[in-house]
Amino acid sequence: MLAAQFSATAVFCPVATVLLTREAHTSPFFSNCGPPNPVMYPLPVMMADLASRLDDLRPTVLKLMAIGGTPGVSLGLMVKGKQVYQANYGYRDASKKLPINEDTTNPVCSMTKAVTSAAMGILVEENKVQWDTLVKDALPGFHISDDILQNQMTITDLLCHRAGLSWADKLIIGTENNVLVSGDDAMKFFNSQTRLMPFRGAFAYNNMGYEIAGKVIEALNNVGACYNTLDEGIYAQIPCVKLGDNGFGSAHAGMRRCVNDLMKLYNAFISSFNDQFATGKSATKGSPLKQVKELMSAKIPMGQPTKNEVSYGLGWARIQLPGAMGQIGINPDLLPEGMPIVGKEVSSQLLIFHQGSLPGALSIVILLPESQSAIFVTTNSLALNDVPDWIGQLFLEALLEVPSAARNDYIKAAEKTRAENLKWYPNLIQELKQAQENGTSPRNFEDYAGTYWDKYGIFKIIVTVQEGKLYWKLQGLESEKFELSHYQNDSFTWLATRNELSRRGRWVGGDQGPDFWKVEFKTASEGKISHLSWSHDNGVLANVYIKS
Repeated sequence: MLAAQFSATAVFCPVATVLLTREAHTSPFFSNCGPPNPVMYPLPVMMADLASRLDDLRPTVLKLMAIGGTPGVSLGLMVKGKQVYQANYGYRDASKKLPINEDTTNPVCSMTKAVTSAAMGILVEENKVQWDTLVKDALPGFHISDDILQNQMTITDLLCHRAGLSWADKLIIGTENNVLVSGDDAMKFFNSQTRLMPFRGAFAYNNMGYEIAGKVIEALNNVGACYNTLDEGIYAQIPCVKLGDNGFGSAHAGMRRCVNDLMKLYNAFISSFNDQFATGKSATKGSPLKQVKELMSAKIPMGQPTKNEVSYGLGWARIQLPGAMGQIGINPDLLPEGMPIVGKEVSSQLLIFHQGSLPGALSIVILLPESQSAIFVTTNSLALNDVPDWIGQLFLEALLEVPSAARNDYIKAAEKTRAENLKWYPNLIQELKQAQENGTSPRNFEDYAGTYWDKYGIFKIIVTVQEGKLYWKLQGLESEKFELSHYQNDSFTWLATRNELSRRGRWVGGDQGPDFWKVEFKTASEGKISHLSWSHDNGVLANVYIKS
């Protein structure tokens, strides 16, 4: 069952697909579960009123969707390993009024990380790699310039976000969710990175580590090359099947799933977690998931200081309730006073979770191993706040039976985070104006026109003049074409209105400061424009692109 679903409805790290599909084919674990039934399962006596209590949340869910601006939400809930509740709200296609349902496939974005880590766990179980294997030993093509990363970074460092590696999300993901770095250039791109933070000094969420881990999985899993046969019977090597992706980005955020599929997947994670801690073994009979107690154990603290545990494992975050959640999503940056404490006045227990976010999708999964419960919420919008985070926490407090007086006001939290998000654009405009030098003029626009390359030959920017206006195109793509408006001297901005950026499918948010939107052209000794510089991500030094 799971093998077929991975092949037919999931798109993520191709090698992770191969590994988990292979394991599932030899295991009765998933086939014995049967397909999730949208009809309510019989509930334990103690949970008899659960469906009614959860149905009562519908008006709040609809209000949260309206505040954040989310067309469709699909939600599932499991208790004691059984599906006990499923609900769908709104539309999978708002323009056509097509309703969302439990079989609607949505991107779950960074919830993919748990599957990539699980694929690595299978390789560890097979002794093809160890958690403390150095990346350079597992991936011979890895030659990063930073000595510490080159000689000390392990598989675990990649998967728990503690390497201090530089990040490049805003460079990699462009307009319309385009992936702007090709799989063919992946190793060159990895090797061009550096270290921005102290090695193993702190948790610093970074998708790059998972992309490198994906290449490690490919290298270790004996993946065959692909060929087409010519007329003469000679084999011509071609790129292998990429399942709609370009080979970059799948390992950290490429998974697309429906709620029915997620029910099976997360039941397997919880069951394997509980079994492997109970038996002390690294595998569970009948489960394709290996090393799960390692995957879900704490590897690096998050958001310190905290009273109770808040940490990150390998593709999973851990919270000891009561505690604040949402650290992997967008809400914490929109709530300066801090996230609400979840689970007040009920028994403390471990919660394991992850979130996903990309243009067009937000998601969350919440696991409670003690009761073998799970909540997962998928949506189809990069909303004005993290709608699935608030919905997930709302349902969590209902499941835990938190006393009414101790429950959080998620409507109020949603309104605050929406308002904070909408401050970003006017604040950005104000920052740009305050730093602007008035009274300067640009050169003739033709002086700026040309093709600019980074020093690695990976990324190019084409600057053109059309009808008296200056434009740039990232990677030379028409979809990445933006007008350059004069800012000062030889500097320009490519900032469009917030709504235009959103309509064009770009990531829009406060992690894009003024430098991200500024382009500075520079001259060589003879006074002609020879290169441009652009800071593609916060905290990253400006990249230099040389005019060819």
